[in-house]
Amino acid sequence: MEDLSTQPPGRGVEWLYAGLALVGLFGTGVQVLGYFDAGFIDANLAFWKDTVATPASTFIVVDILVLAAAVFVWMFGECRRLGLSGAWAYFLASVFIGISFAFPLFLAHRQRTLRLRSERGGLPAGADWIALALAVIAALVAAAYSLGHQPG
Repeated sequence: MEDLSTQPPGRGVEWLYAGLALVGLFGTGVQVLGYFDAGFIDANLAFWKDTVATPASTFIVVDILVLAAAVFVWMFGECRRLGLSGAWAYFLASVFIGISFAFPLFLAHRQRTLRLRSERGGLPAGADWIALALAVIAALVAAAYSLGHQPG
């Protein structure tokens, strides 16, 4: 494995985003496998019924969908600004696979583009890493819980 400290600035963040995409893919993916047997329409109806089954889950749904809308506005604009292809692919992957997979994947692509252009701004620094470490730990704990509590 490469020593991330010797890589160009931003490369470690690319790997972090890619890792978070995998955590999002597997951490959420195991929870939807049981719906696949029902067929596309029935699976979607059952999934969304289950998703809004409690006030807490409805809160999370609204929170994530509002966040997703803002993310998509920014993402499409950022793709145009940087000349990145694939905005629609990231959007569709967010809708049909999961935003916790597709958005970090987009961010890895964006970070790679910035790194290759030698644009150094926007990287976390100093105490930023404390908040980021807490967020990553929370994501890993949630994914581990999800993987350990698969339905069926």
